[in-house]
Amino acid sequence: FWLKALSKQLLVGSGAPAERSARAVAMASSTAAAAAARWWPRRAFRLARDIGLAGASGAAADVICQGLESDLSETGDNRRTAAFAAFTGLYIGGACSGLYALYPRVAVRLLGARATPRMEGAVCSALDNFLHVPLVYIPAFYMGVGQLRGEGFATSLETLRSSWSPTVLSCWSFWIPMQFAIFSVVPAAWRVRAVAAGDFGWNIALSFLAHRDKIAVCPEVNVAALTEAGELLETAAVTCRSSRATG
Repeated sequence: FWLKALSKQLLVGSGAPAERSARAVAMASSTAAAAAARWWPRRAFRLARDIGLAGASGAAADVICQGLESDLSETGDNRRTAAFAAFTGLYIGGACSGLYALYPRVAVRLLGARATPRMEGAVCSALDNFLHVPLVYIPAFYMGVGQLRGEGFATSLETLRSSWSPTVLSCWSFWIPMQFAIFSVVPAAWRVRAVAAGDFGWNIALSFLAHRDKIAVCPEVNVAALTEAGELLETAAVTCRSSRATG
């Protein structure tokens, strides 16, 4: 619209060429500013909504995962849930908004005239699962959540090294078919929310994968208690046998 107005001012406007140019530039600037004023609030609202939905999905998934981990304390780990929600909201709801808009453009450029919804979905799924996930998302998750939980850099890096392979394989088994469907069928404006919905189930598994080593440590308290109980039972048995012998 503003380009047409600019052309009209330059071609048919009254006054000297310099005056027509100045009026055209002023009109174009005011039109662009008005368009930006309308666009930014909508964009900010959509971004805040996607961050909130993704963060809520991550928090709920971690709470459910902790509830399934019977060895953890009944009160749960609130800092773990907050870290998981913060990362999921900012990364999935925030960073991935731009990334998921980029994939279809890359797919169209790669496929050219051969592009179909299914082929586009396959290319987008491959880009995400074989480039973004193993090289960026998984490292960012373990390092980011580890730092948010207060773990040291070395501890977070060691967790990443030990968990990278099983996490990537689990991610592929879940997200390759899921993202093929999302990028083939779901409209672009709904893709982040569709991923956030699928992310709920994935985050339960991811939370377990990220904390399974810590969960394995928890039963040590129970083992110690059982050991102490066993020693008491053995002492009682010895006392009982001694009493019978003397009797």
